[in-house]
Amino acid sequence: MVLEIQKFLSNLGDVIVSIIRVVLLAKWRVKLSEPLHDECVILANGPSLGDTIQQHAHFLRDKDLICVNHFPSTEYYHQLKPAYYMTSAPDLWLDDIDKFFVDQSNRLFRDMANKTEWSLNFYIPYESRKFSRWQSLLKKNPAIKFFYYNNTPIEGWKWFRHWCFKMNLGMPRPHNVLIPSLTHSINMGYRKIYLWGADHSWLSEISVNDQNLVLINQKHFYDRQTSEGKPLDKRGVGQRNMPELLTKFVHAFSGYFILREYAESRGVLILNATPGSFIDAFERVDLRSLDDSSHE
Repeated sequence: MVLEIQKFLSNLGDVIVSIIRVVLLAKWRVKLSEPLHDECVILANGPSLGDTIQQHAHFLRDKDLICVNHFPSTEYYHQLKPAYYMTSAPDLWLDDIDKFFVDQSNRLFRDMANKTEWSLNFYIPYESRKFSRWQSLLKKNPAIKFFYYNNTPIEGWKWFRHWCFKMNLGMPRPHNVLIPSLTHSINMGYRKIYLWGADHSWLSEISVNDQNLVLINQKHFYDRQTSEGKPLDKRGVGQRNMPELLTKFVHAFSGYFILREYAESRGVLILNATPGSFIDAFERVDLRSLDDSSHE
């Protein structure tokens, strides 16, 4: 009985906080683009993605492709011509951040402006609209259409979470770009969502140096041979300590279980086709079975 009361009060508190967040931060009447096919593939940037694309690119035919973060700066962007680009990383639009992140984001958006010769639906949080630097780099390309979304964290009872997700008022805490990518993919009405390059194998890449700096080597498919351990920033500045780093991971991995439950309520199947992925929330599918199904 005591545990039930504690759970009730915890959910009630989460709902109240989420409602306050929605009232203060969220925008209503968010519009999503219409899917072109019944299935999509989210191209996360984990170290396995390059090999997966090279070995199984034919599977991507007749599926909508969703790329994230710095994918447009790679050779595969123009080759695959994804229909969607999604980001949730504040260091891509904030200005008062470390110069490294400013230079990286400027390069990314210049690459997008110069390479995008097809219709691209660009999803980015509403917060970014207040900043002009990133917009000025893209505004001259008419092929890029912008969709702004609420990245408001929603917590509490399942029925409340699902209603807010469905209304596009928010999502599980967006500590990784896969959270908004999955949320929008579900809400756009895809029947199946495949995850490629969602390695999430950071736990084995954490270390602490003699200065007590917590380092993490966040390898991507485009820098897996050259990347090194670095402190994890907070919105483009500073570094996180170990509790902050691990808490961020807990929120991300927990969010996937919440989204699996939401997807099931909407009749959507999420399939993790990433070899060796640390994500344990979604059904696994072997890449060889993808080859077989693509020839049926």
